Amino acid sequence: MKMCGIAGVINKKGKKVQKEIVKQMCETIAHRGPDAEGIFLKENIGLGHRRLSILDLTVDGNQPMYSHDEKYVIVYNGEIYNYLELKKKLSREGAVFQNATDTEVILEAYRYWGPDCTKRFNGMWSFALFDIEKNTLLLSRDRFGVKPLYLFETDSVFMFASEIKCITAVYPEEKVVDVLQIARHMRGIQEDGDEHTFYKNIVNFPKSKNMIYDLNSNTRKIYFYWQINAEKCKRKWGGKDPYKIFRALMEDAIRIRLRSDVPVGASLSGGLDSSTIVGIAGKKFNIKMNTFSSIYEEKKYNEKVFIDNVNKFVKANANMIYPDQNGSVLSDLKRLIYFHDGPCCCISPYSGFCVYRGVGNKVKVLLDGQGADELFCGYEFFYREKLKDLLERETIWSRFQAVKLVADFQSTWPEKFVFPDEILIRILGVKGYHYYTKKYGKYRQNEVWDSPGLFTDKLLEVDLQNKYPINATLKTHLEKESFKQMEYIMLPRILHDVDRNSMAYSLEVRLPFLDYRLVEFAYSLDGDYKIHNIWTKYLIRKSMKKYLPRKVRWRRNKMGFPAPFDKWLKDERYRDEIKTYLDNFKNRGIMKGDKLEKCYQEHIDGKFDWSRILFRAMILEMWLQMEIDTEKLKWKMN
Repeated sequence: MKMCGIAGVINKKGKKVQKEIVKQMCETIAHRGPDAEGIFLKENIGLGHRRLSILDLTVDGNQPMYSHDEKYVIVYNGEIYNYLELKKKLSREGAVFQNATDTEVILEAYRYWGPDCTKRFNGMWSFALFDIEKNTLLLSRDRFGVKPLYLFETDSVFMFASEIKCITAVYPEEKVVDVLQIARHMRGIQEDGDEHTFYKNIVNFPKSKNMIYDLNSNTRKIYFYWQINAEKCKRKWGGKDPYKIFRALMEDAIRIRLRSDVPVGASLSGGLDSSTIVGIAGKKFNIKMNTFSSIYEEKKYNEKVFIDNVNKFVKANANMIYPDQNGSVLSDLKRLIYFHDGPCCCISPYSGFCVYRGVGNKVKVLLDGQGADELFCGYEFFYREKLKDLLERETIWSRFQAVKLVADFQSTWPEKFVFPDEILIRILGVKGYHYYTKKYGKYRQNEVWDSPGLFTDKLLEVDLQNKYPINATLKTHLEKESFKQMEYIMLPRILHDVDRNSMAYSLEVRLPFLDYRLVEFAYSLDGDYKIHNIWTKYLIRKSMKKYLPRKVRWRRNKMGFPAPFDKWLKDERYRDEIKTYLDNFKNRGIMKGDKLEKCYQEHIDGKFDWSRILFRAMILEMWLQMEIDTEKLKWKMN
């Protein structure tokens, strides 16, 4: 197993690929794989690899790796967690193995099962497998896009790489801004939901897909090897005890992700998801695990009481990391931009970045809880979808449940206001609606990208292309929203952040909740197992009684890797530099200068929290200065 970086070049004109080009691409991602580098060249194809050793730490695990008969060669970033089980099956069919890596399992799986071998893999990956006899290249990316892969193509060359900087290192003239992504960023739409990147001509390779590239004809076939089918999931799991199934699947997902020849630790936020993983690892598998947590002194960002509770419960070795102790936030954000190949949509990745930096040499592998909120409906906006489903049942009981849900939500979170007006009028009546909005309407969520007059006409004219393909097997509003967040909105951005942050410090992060068996199981469930009365992620809470302290298991407030950027805007250590970035941003043609100045001043004066939009403006300005502007030309909207 290896958390690594890969790169490759095909010369479409049949010319020999130069080693220096592949080497240059690999050197830009040395942070992804500091342990070894390798290059394969054959006529008009070149493959490159940087290795971070996790399993089989010997040179036998180095890449590019040949099959035992040298018919195939692969560069691979990721892990196949069920590689031992697959190795047994392949051995029974006659496969030959020469080392202890999962990389060789991919090669032999391809030999016996062809490109659709990816259907059998339980893991995260992006890889390029060259079939030397057929002169074809198989490119593949895991089901959820945990591991990145980017493509770039001209009339003469086809390139792929783990990070965009591999491509721009060779083609610096391709640092061309995608205006669509700029508009999405400023209006709060998450990154990585489709093929677009911040670079106009460099695209994401789609998750859950294989591409077969024929070097003889320069043609390619691309297809899904896996898609969610909720109807099949319900037929498979329906009628069984969901609590028992969830426990068994979760335990096994963690079991196979503990396979490693180097120490394994865990990120621990104190929330339900990461705590579940630490709880099972400690209580089920008796692992005294190193946990790593981000701690801020500000009360509204501090989860230490829950973190301490979990660490004590499982007897873990706690490691507390305190970002911002050295006044390095802005310089850290510049490093974060470099590793992310673009600006972040929000401040939360900064906390993860600091946690991974704080791991040091204590472990090389971390378990983390991403995916649970999307699968089991952990975000507050899922209550809105639950409410819609209740009303569509059109019974007296469901109407009563709908009214109770609104009342319970508002009594639990009186400062939040998430339900649509038309639904509130429908269940409360006009008088009830007016009473409700009078009492709670001042807390209506302020989506700053909808605030009038903030953006220039040029930015508002950009078609955001914010259309999400429909999965016909999903029937309820809750299912559809969960799928949308998994496929296109929250999870793609989160996975982008996790990969870039961890790889910046040569760490591997494993995500048990994204075991595809758990994902398929989640789509078999009735919505009441996800949101039950006022409780989100109800199934997890009920199932984890022996693995978690009650205080964490029935915790209601959710933070989600917070960071106090609202405070940093006013901090004397950062204030002048932030203001300089924002003043420069006024001339980009993205936000109206007077509106940006007003937002900034209102925030400094404490009149309104404009930290989200101010962060987006500042981080975008940082990226434009670092990567796009030249000595002669400063980029702006045309």
